[in-house]
Amino acid sequence: MACSFLCKLWPPMETVRRFRSPYSRTRTAPLVLLFLLLFGSGGGGGGVLQAVAASTDTILPGEGISGNQILVSKNGEFELGFFSPGSGIHYFLGVRLSKLGENSPTFWIGDRIAVTVTDLPGVALELFGDSLYIKDAGASLWWSTVAGNGSSSGAAVAVLLDTGDLVVRDKGNFSQVLWRSFDCPGDSLLPGGRLGLDAATGTNVSLTFRSFSHNGTLRIDASRRNGFVLTTDGLDNRGAFPDWMMTSQDNGNSLVLNNSDAPNSTEFLQFYLGQVSLMRWNRTTAAWVPLWTFPSDCKNGSFFCGDFGACTTGGKCQCVDGFTPSYPMEWEHGYFVTGCSRSLPLSCETNGQTEHDDSFTMVDKLQGLPYNAQDEPVATAEDCRVACLNKCYCVAYSYESGCKLWYHNLYNLSSADRPPYSKIYLRLGSKLKSQRGLATTWIVLLVVGSLVLVVTCAILAVVLLCRYRRDLFASSKFEVEGSLIVYTYAQIKKATGNFSDKLGEGGFGSVFRGTLPGSTTVVAVKNLKGLGQAEKQFRTEVQTVGMIRHTNLVRLLGFCVKGNSRLLVYEYMSNGSLEAHIFSGKSGLLSWHVRYQVALDFGMAKLLGREFNSALTTVRGTMGYLAPEWIYGQPITKKADVYSFGIVLFEIISGRRTTERIKFGGHRYFPTYAAVQLNEGDVMCLLDSRLEGNANVTELDVTCRVACWCVQDEENDRPSMDQVVRMLEGVVEMEMPPIPASFQNLMEGDDSAIFFEEN
Repeated sequence: MACSFLCKLWPPMETVRRFRSPYSRTRTAPLVLLFLLLFGSGGGGGGVLQAVAASTDTILPGEGISGNQILVSKNGEFELGFFSPGSGIHYFLGVRLSKLGENSPTFWIGDRIAVTVTDLPGVALELFGDSLYIKDAGASLWWSTVAGNGSSSGAAVAVLLDTGDLVVRDKGNFSQVLWRSFDCPGDSLLPGGRLGLDAATGTNVSLTFRSFSHNGTLRIDASRRNGFVLTTDGLDNRGAFPDWMMTSQDNGNSLVLNNSDAPNSTEFLQFYLGQVSLMRWNRTTAAWVPLWTFPSDCKNGSFFCGDFGACTTGGKCQCVDGFTPSYPMEWEHGYFVTGCSRSLPLSCETNGQTEHDDSFTMVDKLQGLPYNAQDEPVATAEDCRVACLNKCYCVAYSYESGCKLWYHNLYNLSSADRPPYSKIYLRLGSKLKSQRGLATTWIVLLVVGSLVLVVTCAILAVVLLCRYRRDLFASSKFEVEGSLIVYTYAQIKKATGNFSDKLGEGGFGSVFRGTLPGSTTVVAVKNLKGLGQAEKQFRTEVQTVGMIRHTNLVRLLGFCVKGNSRLLVYEYMSNGSLEAHIFSGKSGLLSWHVRYQVALDFGMAKLLGREFNSALTTVRGTMGYLAPEWIYGQPITKKADVYSFGIVLFEIISGRRTTERIKFGGHRYFPTYAAVQLNEGDVMCLLDSRLEGNANVTELDVTCRVACWCVQDEENDRPSMDQVVRMLEGVVEMEMPPIPASFQNLMEGDDSAIFFEEN
């Protein structure tokens, strides 16, 4: 079954940008797209074509659609027409999701040859005989579904199916498919689409990517389960699809993309520049988000960081000197393949000058040199530099074992962990050098000024601190600040029996049981450890938690400061902590109804908790409940508490500590197992086995979804606590949350995964 027949080539190719990113409403990525235009000869080829109504899904013999008309599937989900990838200059025949409009990716049909906007009114897609054709106003044949002119016998019909597949069927035998667009998928695949060999038709389907300087294919690897091979510029990268994504057919010779278990979900498989992703449309955020991506980091993917992006030894992408992310928001969400752009253009790009205008910066400690270098016959490193300067499109040079020049955007830049190292000299715009000199001057001034300011502030801080401590401890008796009591260290020591009755220990310090002097009031005393972190935590809790009165929050009664000691006095929880009720069972088993109310009350308490006015940078908390930004040293906002809340939700649901290793199939970490089972629609298996299935399934599903949304890797993907409460109350609808990338690594058996265990 042939995909297309080229009758005439379009004029020189134009660079356009096509929808690509999962994080933007109209994101695109560099593609050089060709398209084919064609004409059918049957029945007086230049005759008037009958227009197809926009509401129909079928093209009958002799009918068709013009350049400004569309064909709509019966379920209204898909539309066929000529669409522009964003520039509005070139149009291509393709299928897209009708409800998303400009937010939809376009699944191109044919060989992707462009139709200019001026030619669009005269272009038409027609059905003659058993073939589809595209023609222009001059009745020239450009593309067809078979190698030939077809016939005018009216033996076939074309239908846009509810799956987005455009098929040509025999009119006499409607079950016989003569041609289908799913056999020629381009670089994207819709659910129901096939990769590999179709035994019935003999068609071998693969995804392809093309640009000026790069070509790639994605094909299945029948030698391994759900295996595939990504080939980009001759480099192979092998991987495997998760079982939940693909269904194997024809003895493993083909794979079919599954429909999602999530109701009304919109998904597709995307292949671009050495990376394949399963994308899902998130109606809440109006953005495409990746459910699964391969490779998952730049160490395993040659083109992961895009143009002029470098992979660091830690597996992170960064732009090389003189470049910035082409799409900063995409980089913030971890989608780096769109690459980096020059901060300043090269001289010859603006005024035609070459020599002496541009400069070079050294990029060293590389793991090998980039691909596609051309040798230059010169004798010295200086001659090599001059040779590059004299060529407008030379972007970099290297002189190690001879002179090498690069004329295309650089990919595959990777920092080496150990020698041998390589280095290149990257060409920069002429103004950047002078800007650097100015920047250096400013940096020196800022550093000197900052030092003076820091010293002045330090002296002032010491003076104020001495005065503060003197005033604070001037009296050893009880003093009242607002509603908080200032205790002496001796009083706390006596109340706790010299800190003898220890209740527990966490990331902030230890908690002791005590009785206030002269009364029967039982209290819990938290002794903060680590002066640097404790001071910040102490100030935060005294200034904020101490001012809050809420039934769902333990009340702060007072505090104590002496030397390096920081102590907080709380109400004592006579019924024990949530931990005692969930894990030990000593306090009685909590029913599902009670657990659901606890989750909702916990969320409402979080709403009244402290709010961050600025990002924090100091790690605080119990390992295992910390968000990824704690671990990687990134700035911390209130979304870190949302992550911890999600982990607690998993524990409330399951009755087990998430920090413990588990053995459920291939899963060792419970949140990973929970995320997978949630996506597969089996939430009852996550419920505490001691409840014996006695739970409201709807509430359980809602709680599992909220928990999975809370533990997303990127803080921007997590809901706020206000949204969490509304989700738990059922006020707002939720999409099925994606499986976090960190969980995917655990699913794939990454032995470097970290398990937190408390001693």
